[in-house]
Amino acid sequence: MRKLPLLLFIATALLGIVITNSALSGGKKKATPPPVSRSPVIASVSANTVTVTEEKATKTFTISQFTEINVNGLRATIADLKPGMSVSVTLGTDSSRASRINAMGK
Repeated sequence: MRKLPLLLFIATALLGIVITNSALSGGKKKATPPPVSRSPVIASVSANTVTVTEEKATKTFTISQFTEINVNGLRATIADLKPGMSVSVTLGTDSSRASRINAMGK
């Protein structure tokens, strides 16, 4: 008869330890920060090309008289494009030619 209360005590103690450990250890995980996405940036500008640097790649696009250029939402020319500006380039049928360039910044 004495074994039953002893077994009940041990079972209750073990159950309490398991519940306490799981409540303390598994509650919060370290939050991983979201990946930082950087927009493409103009690296250099010449008379008829613009070089754009993305995260791990650099691409040079040809600019023609038909390329639409906007800087800070306003119509612009190639002379208004400056290194360091954030840029979005829309390609035409030829992947090396820019049909539209939208730049933001300086």
